[in-house]
Amino acid sequence: MSDPHFFVESLHAAGNRVTLTPEDSRHALRSLRLRPGNPVTLADGRGMTARGRVAAGANATAVAAEVEVLETARVDRPATTVSVALAPPKGERLSWAVQKLAELGVDDLTLYASEHSVRTWDAARADRALPRLRAIAREAAMQSRRPFILRVDGPVALEDVAGTPEDPAIVLWEGASDPLSVALEGAGGARLVVGPEGGFGGQDLGVLRAGGARLVTLGPGILRTETAAVVGAALALQRFGRLG
Repeated sequence: MSDPHFFVESLHAAGNRVTLTPEDSRHALRSLRLRPGNPVTLADGRGMTARGRVAAGANATAVAAEVEVLETARVDRPATTVSVALAPPKGERLSWAVQKLAELGVDDLTLYASEHSVRTWDAARADRALPRLRAIAREAAMQSRRPFILRVDGPVALEDVAGTPEDPAIVLWEGASDPLSVALEGAGGARLVVGPEGGFGGQDLGVLRAGGARLVTLGPGILRTETAAVVGAALALQRFGRLG
């Protein structure tokens, strides 16, 4: 069984102590029932990782748990990045997509608005939603023992994720004929754009083609937008040796 994993704001050298957030402390001491001496792993989300152990004095009533750092290491971000652009679906399906993409180890998720977007965001809604989505990404990265956390940004216009003829995006579209594997062949990374729940309209396709986007398909079936995002990301990660 893997040791529990936590993110901290910064990591110090071996022999020092770091303090978990109050929420993580409650999870560690009450839910996981960790006690002094129990091993854990740590990461700062920027490439520093550590092995540690719960420090003496920690107990289930503590407000904050301290971890003694035993050994630190640096992890480089993968050279082949995988990012996803997604038009937010309704309900909790966006939260589900964020969770699964973070578990897989996707690098970035950008939310965008398109012609047929079902869920529209303004600045106020984004200010409310993004912190929650980032918290979901952080929790998922902890659960899957990731050194990095999925970055969640947006919303932006479709033009901002469509790419350029020199650096085209890969667009998952049911009307395409080429499979995703063709676009991934020899690629140094993948920027996947997933269509909205209502599908891409003519205006959207014009924007994507103007950006030089490669239109590809995941097969004959029609997947929900959040399912397509996870499947496409998993295939890209596997192609680049980051999964499986």
